[in-house]
Amino acid sequence: MLVAHPAELVIGLGIMEEAVVNEEPVVLYIHPAKQAVELYETPARRKFGRPYGLIPMGVPALINLLRDNGIVVAGINFPMEKKIDVKFSLPRWLSRHRQARIVLIDLHWYEHSYGAINMARFVKRVLPDVQIVLGGLTASAFASEIIRDYPEVDFVLRGDAERPLLTLVQTLLAEEQPGVVPDLTEIPNLTYRLDGQVVENARTYCAVPEDFADFNFIDLEWMEHEDEYYIHEYLVVDIGLAEAARQGGDISHFRGRWITTARGCDFECSYCGGAKSAHKAIAGRNGIVPVPVETIVNEIKHLIEHDVIQVCFSYDIAAMGEHYWKSLFRALRREKIKIGLYNEFFQLPPSGFMKEFVRAADMEHSSVALNPYSGSERVRRLNGKRYNDAQLMNALDEVNLYNVPIIVYFSLNLPGEDEKAIQESINLSHSIYDMYPHTKLRILNSCHTVEPLSPMAQRPGRYGVEVKWRTFKDWYEYCRNTQVELPGARTGDWRGFDLIAPATRSVEKMADAWDEAAEGRDAWWPIPPSW
Repeated sequence: MLVAHPAELVIGLGIMEEAVVNEEPVVLYIHPAKQAVELYETPARRKFGRPYGLIPMGVPALINLLRDNGIVVAGINFPMEKKIDVKFSLPRWLSRHRQARIVLIDLHWYEHSYGAINMARFVKRVLPDVQIVLGGLTASAFASEIIRDYPEVDFVLRGDAERPLLTLVQTLLAEEQPGVVPDLTEIPNLTYRLDGQVVENARTYCAVPEDFADFNFIDLEWMEHEDEYYIHEYLVVDIGLAEAARQGGDISHFRGRWITTARGCDFECSYCGGAKSAHKAIAGRNGIVPVPVETIVNEIKHLIEHDVIQVCFSYDIAAMGEHYWKSLFRALRREKIKIGLYNEFFQLPPSGFMKEFVRAADMEHSSVALNPYSGSERVRRLNGKRYNDAQLMNALDEVNLYNVPIIVYFSLNLPGEDEKAIQESINLSHSIYDMYPHTKLRILNSCHTVEPLSPMAQRPGRYGVEVKWRTFKDWYEYCRNTQVELPGARTGDWRGFDLIAPATRSVEKMADAWDEAAEGRDAWWPIPPSW
């Protein structure tokens, strides 16, 4: 089991440097790694698992709304900083901002459950008087438990947080006595601690399309190494480019950004903590709230000014209806905007979509993704994918007709997937591999971890699984124990669920069968070695 290094480590890392005071920020933002800060600060580093350095897409809107209201903010992506310069010292960076009053840390994806809390704990060692605010899907799902059990966290904002965060920050900064909690009862969506008790204000704020038109989801001027982050986002979806970067190739001109196309969801896929029911529980949203087409177009124009060559859509625009995607593609053509596009289909692309996609996109930097997850049609339907093999192959034929690069995702351990089903997945992968140009194809497979508030976590009997994790501490311990690459990553260990009859499958044998089938096939990848 991995444990944190002692607090005394911080003292030896230069935290006593003099702070530089010159328009210094009063609010800091830090994106945590999955791993503990102390692991990064230790000279003898082990082989980490994935740090998950992609910041949540809503963060720029939060920060820019504060800045638009005269609040000075500085931010870092911690794992990216350590990747850029292994000598980067978080204590030294924090010590330069000793006048900061508030630190924002995202806890959106469950993979940061340990890293975010560890980051909060670390920050408090260096800046003990700051107030720490968490937000995001996972923080929202467990807000009361986090405030109750983790004293290093002062506030959690549940659900949509833009306007509540602005009000909270303005209220805290107006308080002239550090450590005194002002009256916070009117701030929506807020969970906090008062006289040792957890207080949970009503969740009354939920963003509407008009809000999206007002919020700035694009500018990153407040984040150190802004330019490097554009490259970092591109690598997330361009797997071939990521490999080139790993081998030391020049990728400096590849710049991408994820952009928010909608909030919420219209689907109930078994594994997804962002399913329709989860958004209803966390944010009070029923279905999706689309970002207006004109807002998307203006954001893309702005990104082109930053030399961005690809935008990635957060919500499948094909699933938002024909009127929406046709309007978007028409607007891009009307404005003579040519940029690479990345879209992940939640189901299959509808008729006519690929033709319009190709007309609108810069195809040199465009790609799409499909998620059949299983070669078994029964397993696929159980987990939320509403198409059969024939329909899938027809869709791939159409994508291939337009010579579009594609990523095809499978899952090794979803509900229903067993040793018979994995053979069906292998057979389907053979068919895809044989019909699609290998230079335009990636076939991937990995294990799923149960997500908080996902349909299978809420209704395990429907999916024939037993869910073992229920509390925030469960995900916290999972992340704490999976910080480095370990064999269990590919064999289903630490996933939080199993079939009700687990003896019906061996995930290790299934992983071995997949890897054996993938051997020697460059576009067909083995099971990844880390969480």
